Amino acid sequence: MFFKVKKNKIAFRDASFTLDNNLPSQSYGVAIFDIDGDHENEILIANAFSENIIYKYNEEKQKFYNVAPDNFKKSDKATLSLCIGDFLGNGSQAVYMLHADTLEGIKTQYDSVFVRESNRKNILTFKEYLGTNSPMSNPYSGRSVAAVDAEGQGKHDFYVVNYDAPSLFYTYDNHEKSIKEKSKELGIRQYAGGRSILAQYIISKKAIDIFVGNEEDPNALFKKDKTGKYEEVASGYNLTDIRNNARGVAIADFDGNGFADIVVGTWEGLNSIFMQKKPGIFENLSPGFFCEPRRIRSVIVADFDNDGNEEIFINNIGQRNRMFRYLGNNDWEEIDIGPLACKGLQGTGASVGDLTGNGFLDIFISVGEGHLQKNKLFLGIQNDNSWLRIQPLTQNGFPALSAKVRLISKKNKNQTKFICSGSGYLCQMEPVAHFGFGLDNPEISYIEITWPGNGKETPPKRKLLGKDINLNTFIQVPHPNS
Repeated sequence: MFFKVKKNKIAFRDASFTLDNNLPSQSYGVAIFDIDGDHENEILIANAFSENIIYKYNEEKQKFYNVAPDNFKKSDKATLSLCIGDFLGNGSQAVYMLHADTLEGIKTQYDSVFVRESNRKNILTFKEYLGTNSPMSNPYSGRSVAAVDAEGQGKHDFYVVNYDAPSLFYTYDNHEKSIKEKSKELGIRQYAGGRSILAQYIISKKAIDIFVGNEEDPNALFKKDKTGKYEEVASGYNLTDIRNNARGVAIADFDGNGFADIVVGTWEGLNSIFMQKKPGIFENLSPGFFCEPRRIRSVIVADFDNDGNEEIFINNIGQRNRMFRYLGNNDWEEIDIGPLACKGLQGTGASVGDLTGNGFLDIFISVGEGHLQKNKLFLGIQNDNSWLRIQPLTQNGFPALSAKVRLISKKNKNQTKFICSGSGYLCQMEPVAHFGFGLDNPEISYIEITWPGNGKETPPKRKLLGKDINLNTFIQVPHPNS
């Protein structure tokens, strides 16, 4: 394994000045999502010190304005994490807000669920589905939430990872019009120092797996069995990593073989890149310099310069941020990221998405742990590399969280992208499969999309032929059964 130091650079522009009323605060989780249904991403920010924020981009003024309704702001509660899913199963955006007035165990500030309401004036409004003292509201201090399509029906449940307390799994019963907690029933109630979570196709072919990064406890991997319940199998796949305290986690397919690789960033421990070279066989192939202990909060994997290679962005607290690129054959290089390094920034969360619609990825960093600071926004600078953005949709027209999108190329490396379901740690990335190709025509053979399955039958799939695809476009793909 070989590691090159700072050979190349990816350009980002510090655009924090475009954030309206960006006051010093204590922000935590970030989600980038089309929350108002206009096919453009917004930035949702969890604030533990003041009001929660929803930033919307105004193209004419080239500025981001806060459009959060009053009830969404929750200035009376410390919000740590946000996750968006289709909780009711009707295509409406639902936001799970994880509140916490303590860092572990029992808390007094119970969580919230907000569902976007439709209205004739197209004004962003939400209805709250959990009251202040609802028996179905999480009473424990947690860190992360994922929206899980456990049954492959395009309806999302919220899996909440708590710290030094049981993890909980909330579902909405459309027949009884009530919220139910099913973690014990499904076999996914863990009592651990829960920090992060991924719900993706990791080892299974017919259902979504759930990976949980823990502190002072082994990491967990839950696999759905034939009965519909989950079993914990991390030790059988070399993923427990018990000696290190997990923080940010992310999923990718670095070598293009179609199998999920897992990146685990830790708190002052050894960081890992678990690559799945063969089905179900994970090897920790981290280059030595990536393993180096850091105070990591967020890990993002994406192609930031659209050259066809994945980069890993590491968001640290009080240390400069880092970015690493996979070169193939287990070789890596560190990337010069200029102002994005942010030496000394108290970065707590980070999310990625195309915020201006130019086909290049942007990074929002929430800050404030330790002392109040202003949030940071970095816009990706365009180059001549081509790109393609694919968004699979559920039966209800909602982004198909946890879907797997595989691109087969006649000329370039094959690529696989995993639609984010939330909370690698505190945060949720945009629900889009973003592909870069460099300067050459990739000559796409086809793109295969695999939607979340129910664990029993072959999951729904759809192929898009390369001859029908134009580069530098955003394509929404309906569910095969819609």
